[in-house]
Amino acid sequence: MKTTKRSIKINLSQNYVFEVTQDYYIRLDWDPYLNEARLLGNSQNAGIGEESYCKNKLGMVMVSKYISYKSPDVAAVKMIKGPRILEKFSGAWNVKSTGIGESLVIFTYNYELKGKVFNKLFAPISALIFGWEMQVRLNNLKKYCERNNVP
Repeated sequence: MKTTKRSIKINLSQNYVFEVTQDYYIRLDWDPYLNEARLLGNSQNAGIGEESYCKNKLGMVMVSKYISYKSPDVAAVKMIKGPRILEKFSGAWNVKSTGIGESLVIFTYNYELKGKVFNKLFAPISALIFGWEMQVRLNNLKKYCERNNVP
């Protein structure tokens, strides 16, 4: 499995930043990668065992299941259904307090592309693409949080 990580400091509390990352009602307000995001079933809040549906702007859909959820520290999901290019995928949001009113957000992807040849040829390119996309998402999260900091 390939791992790609990106991080950013946000000048707000760990609790606030974590809640923004896991609030599906406001997800599309800050996440430029997605055009649809929601929890499945009757779920109102993210948590272990809950499933989410995310559709990106290219039309690729991923259904994932929360495998870890410890507010305000970490939320992690594992793909249960996803785009044809991915064999496996998991992702995590880690939010750490770095001081009074400041947080470090670490966004991690673990993934494997389908097919050994495809995976070998495109793994380096996918790491660049995923890394760029992750950083754009984090930059937008920071802008959103620091503009809308009404905890």
